Amino acid sequence: MATQRLSQLHKRILQWLVADHQRTKGFILSSHEELVKALQRDKGTISRSLRLLEARGWIVIGRSPGGHAHHLTLTPEGQKRAAEVAKSWH
Repeated sequence: MATQRLSQLHKRILQWLVADHQRTKGFILSSHEELVKALQRDKGTISRSLRLLEARGWIVIGRSPGGHAHHLTLTPEGQKRAAEVAKSWH
């Protein structure tokens, strides 16, 4: 499969999710708002980026009954991609 390019924002999101995943021993507990604040981007930009990462199969966005993003989970493929990103930044 061809390598898919990632924007700097997508890389930062993956890194943030991996750090949260490691910190919480497998559960990503931080909110969408915390991600927006940590990356200093607007909520709409982060939401679009998360949907793209979900479409690629790298994350799963758990939604509330009202359809709002509730939690995020890295898939095994997302963990692999995040590890590749981490290697390229060192």
